[in-house]
Amino acid sequence: MSEELADGELIRAYLAGNAESFEILYNRYRKPLYAFLNRLLENSPAADDLFQQTWLKAIRNFPSYENKQKFFAWLSMIAHNLAMDHFRHQKRTAEQPLEEGILNSQCGEGQEAWSQMNDEEFEEAFEQAVAGLPDEQKEVVILRRNGLSFKEIAEIQKCPLNTALGRMNYALKTLRNSLRAWRDS
Repeated sequence: MSEELADGELIRAYLAGNAESFEILYNRYRKPLYAFLNRLLENSPAADDLFQQTWLKAIRNFPSYENKQKFFAWLSMIAHNLAMDHFRHQKRTAEQPLEEGILNSQCGEGQEAWSQMNDEEFEEAFEQAVAGLPDEQKEVVILRRNGLSFKEIAEIQKCPLNTALGRMNYALKTLRNSLRAWRDS
């Protein structure tokens, strides 16, 4: 089986009994999914369980997968819903993930100055700034950095597109202010 097949083709092949197609799909998305869950759950051991549960639920729902959205967005939505169930079950208000690295090109102004700073110091300051964001804004930042469109993010968060865009806008303003304060100190 060719690893160049589209996700939808791999799912159809798996449903037709070709186990190798699932292996290709799994290998294609296991690392980004695992990274997403680890960030979402702040490297909690529960991430391993939710990773497995996400794949099991995805397999059960393969027959209803419509190739209208990216497979990773669909898989992330399943993982997000399982994580929210986990948080509700734990009855805790969990902070969402800390970002790794520098916020991509959406940072805008001040980007040149940031690129000249010590990466380790900046990364620590960035993680602290992201940790201070409201949960919904943190999740938008993470999903966007994983290449999801705002439409896909809105579907995952079960909110209107404008709400997802607004959350990113507020997150970026907050991050800029936090990091500007860090830069100036």
